[in-house]
Amino acid sequence: MQACKYCGRVKTLVKSHIIPRSFYEIKSFKQKAPDKSLPLPSDSENEKPMKRSSGIYDEELFCKDCEDKFMIYDDYAFKILHEQGSQRKALRDDKGQELGAYYETYEYNKLKLFFMSVLLRAGLSGVFFFKHVKVGPSIKLLKDAIEAGTAPDANDFAVFLAYNDDINKGPVMFPPAKIRIERIKFYHFHIGQVISYIKVDRRDTPKDLQPIILKPTGKLFLMKFNMKDANAYDTLKSIVKDPSNTKYFSEGKGDRL
Repeated sequence: MQACKYCGRVKTLVKSHIIPRSFYEIKSFKQKAPDKSLPLPSDSENEKPMKRSSGIYDEELFCKDCEDKFMIYDDYAFKILHEQGSQRKALRDDKGQELGAYYETYEYNKLKLFFMSVLLRAGLSGVFFFKHVKVGPSIKLLKDAIEAGTAPDANDFAVFLAYNDDINKGPVMFPPAKIRIERIKFYHFHIGQVISYIKVDRRDTPKDLQPIILKPTGKLFLMKFNMKDANAYDTLKSIVKDPSNTKYFSEGKGDRL
């Protein structure tokens, strides 16, 4: 037995998946990759990419009681992002080009706390794959929100989502990393077919991202852009700022498709 990194009590610890196992056991992925292995590229020259059939887990992280705290958020995130994927509507420009997708409604509280819990789990884990995730003084804020079951305002730990159509034969999980968008710090995580970005900066979310971050009211957006494209964020900003897309991003205005 050893101390749980969530509650601090000395207890028997369980196998904890930082990224819920359901996200890389998606049915369509299983059919295309029956061996169910999960490619894990490394960002170190000394470590070769590996495959794990059971995903990424940490056996020195949480006791069962604390691990179970995340279940309600994990279940909802998988339900909305994958099981209810058919409910997404296409976001297209005036020429019909696909810019992304959106849901008309969703449960902000559960989905926001899911991404906050992933950040917390990765920050507390000692597994090499999450070595770049350092949450420091944010740990208490993340724990308090999870304990209360209440997500903070949209701008606190702001989250926006993207997807890449190249991810179509199965999930490839890249190590989470810190990036800066307009000098504001974010971590990005590959979760199944979705790439999430969560702000770890006390400064406001960049203005151009404000329309697409998770909010207590309004649509849930998933923007399409190629993560390998050096101009991906310029493309994203141009989509949001384009007046012809006002019907999507202006809450309470324009057409509701």
